[in-house]
Amino acid sequence: MPELGIVDIREIIGAVKSDFDYDFGNYALTSFKQRLERIMVLYNICTAEGLIMKLRSDNDFFDTFLYEITVPSSEMFRDPSLWRWLIEACFTGMVDKSTGKSRIWLPACVSGAELYSLAILISEAGLLDKVHIIASCLSNKSIELMKSGFYDLKKMEVSVENFKRVNSAKDLSIYYKSGHNFALRDTRLIQNVEFLRLNINFDNAPQNIRLILFRNSMIYYNPTQQEKILHVIYNSLSPSGYLVVGIKEKISGINTGRDFEIVNETESVYRKRLFS
Repeated sequence: MPELGIVDIREIIGAVKSDFDYDFGNYALTSFKQRLERIMVLYNICTAEGLIMKLRSDNDFFDTFLYEITVPSSEMFRDPSLWRWLIEACFTGMVDKSTGKSRIWLPACVSGAELYSLAILISEAGLLDKVHIIASCLSNKSIELMKSGFYDLKKMEVSVENFKRVNSAKDLSIYYKSGHNFALRDTRLIQNVEFLRLNINFDNAPQNIRLILFRNSMIYYNPTQQEKILHVIYNSLSPSGYLVVGIKEKISGINTGRDFEIVNETESVYRKRLFS
């Protein structure tokens, strides 16, 4: 297996920045190193120089690189207690207070686990026509995968158990079909989803968002990048909009207390303060 050193990683980051204007310099080093080495194994690349050459010589490979460098969600309905809270405390009230369609943004989609989980629950609540879901990701490959509905069957098995803990009265099987080693999710659930390809700084992020699901993602950035992303998220949220970062993460920084208030500490749900 390839073993990248600090110099190798800096050379790759420098090449990607100079050739494609994507700056991964503020990604957490350990996880970024692991993802780079995984890409090299998948595509039989032995050295940092070989990876850089592949990026420069293959026009389609950069999108593949962006897809592989991101970490997909492990399963649908992960942390069922959060989804129950969203149903009980967030969805209906969020829509009732909105004069138009409420906007929900998922900034870091890869496999569509979060997207389909959200769409299923919005559909169950009868709110698909009252909510506008925006799913953004780094690569076109991620968008194509989500639109196809394909999903790992092993992950679906775990997802079924998660869904039972969210809604014991329903069976997740009504939303997918099983194939050979894969599941095919019902793509009608996402037919009105707006898909965006955004860069790593979320430039041109959507605005007036009532709920942002950005779970288990902060750990992949260093503190500098975390501050940048939180600033973008703050500006994207509508007044009193919600930010969910995941049960294993907390947001921090010099302006966090001024900009956000905790509304569910157990589930790490924050709300944009009305006045900063």
